[in-house]
Amino acid sequence: MTESAAVERFRTLYEANRRDVLAYFLRRLDVESANDCTDEVFLTAWRRLDDVPTDRAARPWLFGVAHNVLSSHQRGSRRRLRLIARLRSQPVQPAAGPETMVMRRAGIGSVTDALEHLSHADREILRLAYWEKLPHREIGRILGCSTGAVDVRLHRATRRLGKGLDRAGHVSSGRPAVLPDQGGETC
Repeated sequence: MTESAAVERFRTLYEANRRDVLAYFLRRLDVESANDCTDEVFLTAWRRLDDVPTDRAARPWLFGVAHNVLSSHQRGSRRRLRLIARLRSQPVQPAAGPETMVMRRAGIGSVTDALEHLSHADREILRLAYWEKLPHREIGRILGCSTGAVDVRLHRATRRLGKGLDRAGHVSSGRPAVLPDQGGETC
């Protein structure tokens, strides 16, 4: 591929996906970190442009890179927090993310609290499915598992979220919640 063709391909990839990738990070991180992580995703895409799929599979490929960048960012954040805690001899409480603050402002604190008590893996699969509205097939590519495994993990995470809401005293109609469309696939 010529350099001008590579630049044009990258420009098209960037313009078509930057907002979605940035939104993915903004729902999980502060603005500065979200911008840094978004830049890291597209730097990886530029460096590995020959590995980036040329069809509709480019988007899940980018989200897979985003997932890995987020994991790396969170590991680094956890290491920094442990160091600060040791230096200060006090536990450090990380700030609530933008998603948590929006949910609290909207008056749905019980959902926020229930989400905060889930494992990272449960929160991530719920976010990919219901915040990012990705089909199960794409979630599987991002997380490195089959669509069937996504179905099972999402079902279990949703059930654990429901139990957390029940413990928090959230009033339920007794019927399962109607979940967003997942591209024809069922939860």
